[in-house]
Amino acid sequence: MRTFVPLVACMAVMVHAQDTPPPAYDYVPGSFVWFDSPNFGDRPEGVVIDTIVLHHTASSGLDGVIKWFQMPESQVSAHFTVGKDGTIVQHVSTYKRAWHAGKSIDQYGRENLNDFSVGIEMVNKGDGSEPWTKEQVEAVQHLVASMVRRFPIRQIVSHEKIAVPAGRKNDPLGFPWESMRRFGVSLWY
Repeated sequence: MRTFVPLVACMAVMVHAQDTPPPAYDYVPGSFVWFDSPNFGDRPEGVVIDTIVLHHTASSGLDGVIKWFQMPESQVSAHFTVGKDGTIVQHVSTYKRAWHAGKSIDQYGRENLNDFSVGIEMVNKGDGSEPWTKEQVEAVQHLVASMVRRFPIRQIVSHEKIAVPAGRKNDPLGFPWESMRRFGVSLWY
């Protein structure tokens, strides 16, 4: 009988473990982590990465964005997502083509911004009800500074301005664009 009780207890733990939802993604708030996405491709040969596209996620949680970008059927990704707490998640190498801009054209008449841009998503509902946190804006500034040092960035643009047809997107709604002026590149928002 003694061997039966531990076996039953073990089975109960196994059943409970199957009923328990998986843990949230493990990261320290304000850290830099990598949760890769299968949704990317190669950039065209010889392309110069010279643009940063800022987006909002239209959601309020970082875990949901990570999960969405990890699903092949979503057919969407960005190079980075910045959480409200300043956590920076990288999903795709900046040397690869993330799928964030969709049908797009920039102020210079260049189409398909995914080819030559770095996409940065920022966790925010995007309906004007959530303020941008200090931690988030500072993390975006650090990330943009890193990209400006790495690539010959000439413009930082909103998804709203590049989306085709015009009016298809509104992100990043209410973002404090003045925080990007210090980089000395064209801002198109």
